[in-house]
Amino acid sequence: MNKAKSIYWADITALVFFTILTCVAIATKQITIFYVIYVFWWDEIIKTLSDLFRYVFRKKEIKDRLTYKEKIRMRFFMLSLYVVFIVVCFGFVIEWGNTDAIAKNAQVLLFRNIYFNISLLSFIGREMYVYSYRGIQENELVRTMMSNGIITLHVSIILGILLWAVATRRLGSLPVSLEAYSTMLAIVPFLIIKFLFDWSAIRSRSKASSARNSIDKQFQ
Repeated sequence: MNKAKSIYWADITALVFFTILTCVAIATKQITIFYVIYVFWWDEIIKTLSDLFRYVFRKKEIKDRLTYKEKIRMRFFMLSLYVVFIVVCFGFVIEWGNTDAIAKNAQVLLFRNIYFNISLLSFIGREMYVYSYRGIQENELVRTMMSNGIITLHVSIILGILLWAVATRRLGSLPVSLEAYSTMLAIVPFLIIKFLFDWSAIRSRSKASSARNSIDKQFQ
């Protein structure tokens, strides 16, 4: 199996594993809105750290190091702003008065949620595997300011607040009370959005990598 296929299947395996694990967490009621958005944030920070390691240890592969470094710095800045909002708003504010949800969120923050911890380990394993295979083509930065992962995080934050407000009747009364299903209503769309966006990104990277390999073979 060539490098492009190996990376493709590593990405697919990690995505499917994360999706199944999150579904199990939903079924066992060990998940909250904060859990989902926070694990998305961790996915992006781990990806950014992976790009940083490439910059530190594989500089010779980077054509425009200044641009590469600046994009990494901007991602770290954006993600550092996001984490404050995510922890304060989704970790505590929207769950205020719900001691069970706040306790679950605290477990996630303290890395005492087994599903959350396994998800992080799978993200780290994926990046380690991809890092060991993938070389940088000129100035290619896999994750940019508007990567699919960042867009997913944007959409998740906005959609999470909206769905929570609708389900808990913050935007007015509904014919049927959805408060008991507020967490489920918020989590499932996030999971679908992340799966679709990540699947699209994986396919795009795979096609680009295959195209580069074909060009390289032609000139060999």
